[in-house]
Amino acid sequence: MTTAREVALDVTAHVRIDDAYSNLILPNAIRDARLSSRDSGHATDLTYGSLRWRSLLDGVLRDCVTGSWARVDADVLDLLRLATYELIVRRDPPHIINEWVNLANRRVRRASGFVNATLRAVSKRTPEEWRESITANATNIAGLAIAYSHPEWIVREFTELLGASEADELLVANNTPPVPTLIALPGLAHRPIGAEPTPFSPFGFHSRGGSLNEEPGVTDGVVRVQDEGSQLAALLLTAVAPIRGGERWLDLCAGPGGKTAVLAAVGLVAGVTVEANEEQAHRAELVRKSLAPFGGRVDVTVRDGRELCSENPDAFDRILVDAPCTGLGALRRRPESRWRKSLEDLDELVPLQRELLSAALGSLTVGGVVAYVTCSPLTEETVDVVDAVLAERPEAEALDTAATLGVVAPHMTGATRGTAVQLYPHRHDTDAMFIQLIRRTR
Repeated sequence: MTTAREVALDVTAHVRIDDAYSNLILPNAIRDARLSSRDSGHATDLTYGSLRWRSLLDGVLRDCVTGSWARVDADVLDLLRLATYELIVRRDPPHIINEWVNLANRRVRRASGFVNATLRAVSKRTPEEWRESITANATNIAGLAIAYSHPEWIVREFTELLGASEADELLVANNTPPVPTLIALPGLAHRPIGAEPTPFSPFGFHSRGGSLNEEPGVTDGVVRVQDEGSQLAALLLTAVAPIRGGERWLDLCAGPGGKTAVLAAVGLVAGVTVEANEEQAHRAELVRKSLAPFGGRVDVTVRDGRELCSENPDAFDRILVDAPCTGLGALRRRPESRWRKSLEDLDELVPLQRELLSAALGSLTVGGVVAYVTCSPLTEETVDVVDAVLAERPEAEALDTAATLGVVAPHMTGATRGTAVQLYPHRHDTDAMFIQLIRRTR
């Protein structure tokens, strides 16, 4: 019988070897292993936790491994990180070491003695003693990077953006697994009786526990998991002005289709034509699946968004540009992604973001509105992109996005960022979504 620890070990290996996403492969691994609800939770926490806290765990293990760190086999290191996560972060009792040694005997027998000796060394200090030890000689940024298990460049960017104190709060929030948030698509579903509504999205609610597939409407696609910030990003575009029948809307970078579904749910009932575009074919297929409840009423194209807009000038009344970005706003939900990003990614992303936004503005009707959205708070791919494009597009103006947010989510505070809206995990318990509404004036 496969255990929770074995599932976690298998999934982390897939993430390392295949560059897979843990949130996509873990549910299937849990199902195939037929884990109980309790063991499913254990496997999930182990997997996400060991990936999220990797630099802290490695800081501990480097002090405990005898011999060359570089010579530790990757499969053995996966096991050691998982076990150290249980000891240092979960604070489980030292007798769990026996479970990991037994697992090493089954999976990496050649290293079981090494695993035992290393984990015994880990257990000789408390979590507090370990944190103090491995950050003692680090600079401030380097110390925070280890203590909160983020790459140094991300810590530096967050600190420059928010200041040291609030950056600490954001780092803590990124390491706190979120409670799943769902949306009942308006016009197609209702929030289940007894479900706790989300504080800001009028259609959102929190999971009541158990399997998400057991929530009414999930199997039909009219209820789905969606971060509240993602819900709001789409809803702001629908609420920026009264909807007129006959409008034409476009989700320019639609994959995987969650925001497109919100636009369709609101727009189709009002007589709007909703279209979706996605450059990558496999992501376009995800968009089609997301839009299944609408019975083919939303056309999905597979195009470079810049080309599509250039071929359709003055065509759309509202366009959502959910631009490709670093995704640093979703680190709490995608634990391994922090280790896959680098500052150099901006060299390719920023020009693309500018080109997509500029192209979208050219495809608007006069009076039409673009919502420029990124799941990132970084200035380079948010405010700087908007400023650069507006400087080249005198026919467009930034709107007071917070004013529209006040219509959709009147109780939200602390989200104004100039003319834009910036959400944060530590302030709003959402992903760090940036949203700027822009109108074409002539």
